[in-house]
Amino acid sequence: MHLVVSGSGQLGTVLVRQLLAAGRPVRAFVRPMSQYQHLVGSGAELAFGDLRDAGSVRAAMTGADIVLATANVAAPKPGDTNDSAEAGYQALISEAADQGVKRFVFSSVPVSSVDDQVPTFRAKRQTEKALMASGLPYTILRCAPFMEVWLAFPGSSIPSRGEENPTVARPYPFMRRFRGMTGKSIEDMGRMTVNGRASLRNAFVSLHDVARLMIAAAEHPLTRNQVFDVGGPEMLTWEEVAAVYSEVLGRPVKVSTLPPGLFRGMQQVLRPFAPAASNVMGMNYLIGTSETPWDSNELARLVGVGKLRTVRDFLTEKAALPEPT
Repeated sequence: MHLVVSGSGQLGTVLVRQLLAAGRPVRAFVRPMSQYQHLVGSGAELAFGDLRDAGSVRAAMTGADIVLATANVAAPKPGDTNDSAEAGYQALISEAADQGVKRFVFSSVPVSSVDDQVPTFRAKRQTEKALMASGLPYTILRCAPFMEVWLAFPGSSIPSRGEENPTVARPYPFMRRFRGMTGKSIEDMGRMTVNGRASLRNAFVSLHDVARLMIAAAEHPLTRNQVFDVGGPEMLTWEEVAAVYSEVLGRPVKVSTLPPGLFRGMQQVLRPFAPAASNVMGMNYLIGTSETPWDSNELARLVGVGKLRTVRDFLTEKAALPEPT
């Protein structure tokens, strides 16, 4: 049995769908107030609870051989904090060890020079340490920016087309306002707005490919107790991403930039009274100052998942889908 933690989230949903398509028994651990309705009748077993509730964690874990953990608080619900997420993961890891789980696969984030200043990244790093010290067989995937998320933020609805419960459409009020600043400026005005230098390189990766890698790595002997930097098959600057958008849309797309210091300043101003919003600003500061210059072709070959999507493949495929209503 595969247990997908945060099974109703965007990555969690993709994991559930892929496991069901492969004929694997899967249990989705979801919170009762989450948007899980798209999984009702899917064939997945639903386990309701919260990482902060030891009883529900124990019940969800019972009978699970593999844990695929994707929970985070980047777009939090009321009461969510990175401290509570970290504590919840500690309980999850402890329960997995008690029940003899065969592999714990954790979706994490790249290492950066400002990890300690961004709560989500700090919590992820602490969870990694707890997992490594637990005695559990583990695999950690530190993922580059997801195409479905970070190619939408600069001003496009294309990356989220066809996605179930997309992160960029979450009801978190601050994220909705932040997304409203750019909207569909790429499609409507040929303008892409990015944080930091347009020459920064990232190995943008589709979360559908991340899901494939997580599932395959969970059962591969050579990925046991290993940490992998996970990205797409190429490293692109924002200027090169804009050029791909131009090809797909058949019109010029120009890049305008925002100084990352703006987001750093907003992070500090918001921290005392709006920690969740401060965390979002911190992640934007990070994306505007850091690079993820790697690819996962070798890992893909190792675990046998085949070709990973390029940004061109991804945007071409998404542009052909209906615009979300």
